[in-house]
Amino acid sequence: MAVNNVESMKSDEMVHFDKAMKSLMNPENLSTPEEKAKNGNSTELNDRSKEILYLASKKLISANGISEQELASRTSNSKEQAISLAQKIYFEKYNEIQKKIKSEN
Repeated sequence: MAVNNVESMKSDEMVHFDKAMKSLMNPENLSTPEEKAKNGNSTELNDRSKEILYLASKKLISANGISEQELASRTSNSKEQAISLAQKIYFEKYNEIQKKIKSEN
């Protein structure tokens, strides 16, 4: 019998989204002092980080049956809203995996 854990049951798109999230902490993706000053030292993501997450978000959203057209309509073409939608989908899928593992044990 194969051992199932959350990581082994994630879809490729979920894994890609995970990697994108983790990559935000890479030095080359951190906000520069200029970007921090421009954003008023807020916790807002810089443009590089937004693009990394947006691309991973689009893949995750698409893999869950949402077309580019529907995505544009649901998010008003906002990268931030697309990222938020992807996070919601990610955690829904993550919770489904956890429930499945619990039911198998």
